[in-house]
Amino acid sequence: MMTPLRQSQTLLICAAIGCLVLFQGCGKNDPRKNRISGTITYRGQPVPAGSITFIPDASKGNSGPAVTIQFENGRYDSRTSGVGHIGGPHKVRITGLTGKDSGDEFFPQGTLLFPDYETSADLPTGPSEQNFVIPDDWVLPPPTPNQPYEGP
Repeated sequence: MMTPLRQSQTLLICAAIGCLVLFQGCGKNDPRKNRISGTITYRGQPVPAGSITFIPDASKGNSGPAVTIQFENGRYDSRTSGVGHIGGPHKVRITGLTGKDSGDEFFPQGTLLFPDYETSADLPTGPSEQNFVIPDDWVLPPPTPNQPYEGP
């Protein structure tokens, strides 16, 4: 018969072993933690603020979690977000913002600088630097006057 102290020690050892097994894939060699960094420019200037999302391209046989990284002054680094990417073909979506607080609680980093830009990238299975240039002619459409809703 085990004493209560011995039972507690046995439970603690089992819990520690369970944690080691559970977190074994979450270390430096986890392929989902490959560091990615780079620059995003538009019209020759760093994009003031926004986000970049790397989405594994399932149509090209790549699957895994998507990764979104916030950026400022045209620079992004997955290390600051505590995320990483898997290698292989990805769809890339970039949202660029003016970086100027509009006073709207929903847009603290400003308003859209251009429509979401989508491209692709084949990421290596390791740390990498990927720089993106938004085409100069990638612009928001001109505003349209408010038209009353006429219903279906």
